[in-house]
Amino acid sequence: MEDQQSLSKREIKLRRALILGNFYQQKVKIVQVINQGYETFIDTIVGLRKDLVLTKEGRSIPRNSIKFIYQL
Repeated sequence: MEDQQSLSKREIKLRRALILGNFYQQKVKIVQVINQGYETFIDTIVGLRKDLVLTKEGRSIPRNSIKFIYQL
């Protein structure tokens, strides 16, 4: 189980990625945990919901499945 500090760091990175996507049309690299390991893709984050991250390509990613977010 993740501690409160790592959850708040992830929330800060998600909000930063949202700002980059909406104001600067900047893409980010997202590493998502899936059943077979990890999935990595590059996309623009356009929305945040309570349990989901919405991307420009139409993906709805569960927040708890995101392992890393990298600014490009």
